[in-house]
Amino acid sequence: MKLSLSLRNLVSAALVLHVTGCSLVGMGLFGSSENAFETTGEVQQRAFTLEGQVRVPAELTAVAPLTAVAPLTAVAPLTAVAPLTAVAPLTAVAPYRLFEALSVPPDASDWNPDGSVRNTRVVVIDPVTGQVVAQARTDASGRYQLRMVVNGARHPFILQTQLLNANGDLAGFLAAPLGANISGISQRRQAVDVTPGSTVFAFSGVLMGASLDDFNLNSGFDGLSSQRLATFFQELNSEVLTQASRLLDRDEAFADARSLHQLVTSTATTSAVFTHHVQKVVQAAAETDSLSPEARLGFQSAALGSMAQRMGSYTPPAPGSGPQNLFEAIASSIDLKEVRRQAERVRSQLPPVPLPSLPPAPTPTPPSEIGIILK
Repeated sequence: MKLSLSLRNLVSAALVLHVTGCSLVGMGLFGSSENAFETTGEVQQRAFTLEGQVRVPAELTAVAPLTAVAPLTAVAPLTAVAPLTAVAPLTAVAPYRLFEALSVPPDASDWNPDGSVRNTRVVVIDPVTGQVVAQARTDASGRYQLRMVVNGARHPFILQTQLLNANGDLAGFLAAPLGANISGISQRRQAVDVTPGSTVFAFSGVLMGASLDDFNLNSGFDGLSSQRLATFFQELNSEVLTQASRLLDRDEAFADARSLHQLVTSTATTSAVFTHHVQKVVQAAAETDSLSPEARLGFQSAALGSMAQRMGSYTPPAPGSGPQNLFEAIASSIDLKEVRRQAERVRSQLPPVPLPSLPPAPTPTPPSEIGIILK
């Protein structure tokens, strides 16, 4: 099975990939006595282990060592692809705050032939506050592990890693959202790999709930305090995210990338096309464009979670059945009644704080010109 990317009239965008690594550095302490993501009525500290691997397509490692990769020059990759997300007349973006970029020392990280990235720093960020709460370095196999403590049973996080060349220049960016749900013993270990596929979901959250002009991969999600991002990411638990990301990591555009610039640009474009179909599910489920900010956030979160869940269990068509638009096929199979039910659940759990108003949507690119095809 291969995923190929076909897109016309797309302005090329240079993205920035920045990775860092896997020896244990710290423990994160999250939430407060008024955790908006705690639904049981009790607030109780719960510990869990967060672990995974940082990985790029193995084919990319044969081109050159990471230490020799040229730095990326453009750090606002999603602006150029934003028109692909719009489903007129829905609005696709919302404001957030951008803080000072995190200072990263020029450590010697590199990738292995299998695509795993060693000695790169993985940063865990709380999207509710925008603060870095924990970090770790990957080991020789590209794996990281952290012992975390969270107030309550549920809380969203975003992991990010920045790839640096030998001069300490930013060369690329990977991220992975996590809706941690520590309600049972079996959930005390959360596995999250940070890959191009997981980055698609992280970028999608930005495209639906952030100010694209301010999003800068030099800092990434560090400093972004956004109730919208937090709500989106809570709908993506580790199991759903892992299965869906594995499918996206088989995108032909990712495997064919021969530079980090090309990989990050492909990731941004894929996330825009994915977001377009999430917005179409929102429109179909809501049956109206006149939604309050809270109702819209509920529908977007529910549609995002439903799309990810369906992707994780997706069965590709039989060989010889012809090409199929992956996201369109998945969107058409979504249970809209279930989206409405989940949207109401999300909306009812939002904290009693008004959401910021949404800026104007980008001018949409016709859907007929969007194509991520499953071969």
